[in-house]
Amino acid sequence: MTSAQIAVIDMGTNTFNLLIAGVNEQQMKEIYFEKIPVKLGKGGMQKKIITPEARLRAVEAMIRYKEIADRYHVQEILAIGTSALRSATNSTELLDNIRQTTGIEVQIIPGDEEASLIYTGVTHSIHPKDVFLIMDVGGGSVEFILASQPEGVIWKKSYPLGIARLLEKFDLSDPVTEENIQALERYFDLHLTALWEVTSQHRPGMLIGAAGTFDTLRALATGKGWLPDAGTSWQEIPPDIYRKVHRMLLRSDATERKNMKGMEPFRVEMIVPASIFVNFVLGKINVPSLVQSYYSLKEGVVFRWMETRQDHKI
Repeated sequence: MTSAQIAVIDMGTNTFNLLIAGVNEQQMKEIYFEKIPVKLGKGGMQKKIITPEARLRAVEAMIRYKEIADRYHVQEILAIGTSALRSATNSTELLDNIRQTTGIEVQIIPGDEEASLIYTGVTHSIHPKDVFLIMDVGGGSVEFILASQPEGVIWKKSYPLGIARLLEKFDLSDPVTEENIQALERYFDLHLTALWEVTSQHRPGMLIGAAGTFDTLRALATGKGWLPDAGTSWQEIPPDIYRKVHRMLLRSDATERKNMKGMEPFRVEMIVPASIFVNFVLGKINVPSLVQSYYSLKEGVVFRWMETRQDHKI
């Protein structure tokens, strides 16, 4: 394969991520990365719509990303729509707007394919031994992939349990209360029966947290000086360090979280229920090791493109 530059736009329920990557043979190099808190699902998750305000934010973000991609002379733009676009009844209207204003064709992928791409991205960065569980906490959905090396995927599933959905469903106090935590945990427990069953049969020795939430947990631990800044695409977060971060988040209110080193402003509201979710999964399946991975869906798209370049289809 000759060298090329491609752009991947991961159109998530909360953020739109742009990755411009240089690819050569089987190597990928990040050239440019940006994320915009579009909040595509805001105000419409329960009604299964994308509001006019969210549609405007999405189109503006895509116009910016198209300008950046053109500046880097990318060979191809791969725009991937996920949970919010899957569930909204008026997604076509937004996709038409994006096509008309930017020329970008958006591909909405099913949850099962989203999980596969996350697996591809994560395992190009981390090569764990034995059985491991990947968890990607998004705004609209949460993906779980149980796998082992070198056998590959054992089981995978996408659940509509993203944090933006939870925030519309649950009226959480700030700081969060014990009653809030118990209500969320009961909800997780009720909806994740298949996960509990498969992890009881194939005990994972590691939970790999992909992107978003886990990037923030790593940044907060680093910001407090509890974790060294490794400068790598993945990093282990020891259980005692994670618990310290988790307790800090549970005790905090929004103002305190805004001032935490490593906290991105658009995650101030979402990080508490997200950490409650992570903590519950860790405890429920008794995973001894937690690892954070920057690589996730967007990198998975790049590697899949490299594998199937002949037809340019994901």
